[in-house]
Parts: sequence; structure tokens; C-alpha cells
Amino acid sequence: IHSKGLLENLCHAIKIALDLKIDKKIIEKTIPKIKFIGRFQYLEKGKIKKRLHKNEKIMIDGAHAEADAKNLANYLKTIKLPKYGIWAMTKNKEPDLFIKKFKGIFKKIITVSIENESSSVSATELNKIAQRNKINSEIGNSFSDAIKKISNKEKKILICFGSLYNCGSILNKN
Repeated sequence: IHSKGLLENLCHAIKIALDLKIDKKIIEKTIPKIKFIGRFQYLEKGKIKKRLHKNEKIMIDGAHAEADAKNLANYLKTIKLPKYGIWAMTKNKEPDLFIKKFKGIFKKIITVSIENESSSVSATELNKIAQRNKINSEIGNSFSDAIKKISNKEKKILICFGSLYNCGSILNKN
């Protein structure tokens, strides 16, 4: 659990389990197995991880709201590695408010459209929003293109964020 928000969700779940009279031993055994797929999730293996250099880590987070952005930004501030983002969002979100939380965090962000998603904000529009907020960014033609633009031998972490739809797409590719 890497964020205050997810930790609060876990605490809430424990409280409900206790209220439902679920045995404390079952709760204790379950907690280490809990995963929030698509939230603060590191890709430790798979096709995408194999394409990266050994010095690179990759993480996905479906954060898409202002509060999610704040949680993710606070977590990323604790990571000492250079950070590069791959950002995608849907049209029903507020990308301008969202991206403001990441000022000073990323060395660069590659903006992409969510593949096969008609409600995706275009990579061009996201790039304009990032640059308006003084965030170093450029447009990627796809997730694969974004990886090509970022991946090299430099020790770093890549963070794919802004949409649960995009996280699902990435997990399918992996």
C-alpha cells in the first residue's frame, strides 16, 4: 500500500470486516495478499517489463481525479529516482486540475491517447495542457511509442497514469 488514500480504504475495509464479525485471524492472513490492481502497481514481469532496460522500473496508476493526483504526487516525491510519465485521460475528467499536482515531479511526460477508447483526450490536447502548466512534455503516438521515447540505460522509473482504462490496456499488453 503506497498511498494514504489506499491505506484509508484498507482501514475502512478492516473496520467493515470486524463489524461483520469476520475472524481477526482471517483478516490478518488476508491483509498481506491485498492488491489494488491498476493503483500504485509496479509491473515486475511480463512483456512490457522485458522491453525495458534492467535499470528501469515501471508503475501504473489509474489515478484520474484531483485527490488521486495528490496521493500519487506525494508518493512519487518519496522516490529518489528520476521520474518519467506517460499520461492519458478520458474527456469526462479535469486534466488541467489533475496535472497541476505534478509540477516539479517529472523530468518529462509523454502524452498519449488511450488506445481504442473514443472518450480519450487526444495526446495533442494533453500536451498543450501540460505545457500550459509548465511541465516538460511531448506527444507520443501510442503507449509503445512513449516507451521508445523514454526507455534507455538511465536508472529511472516510468509512471503510466491518468486513466484506469489506460491501465487496463497496459495490463492487457503485458
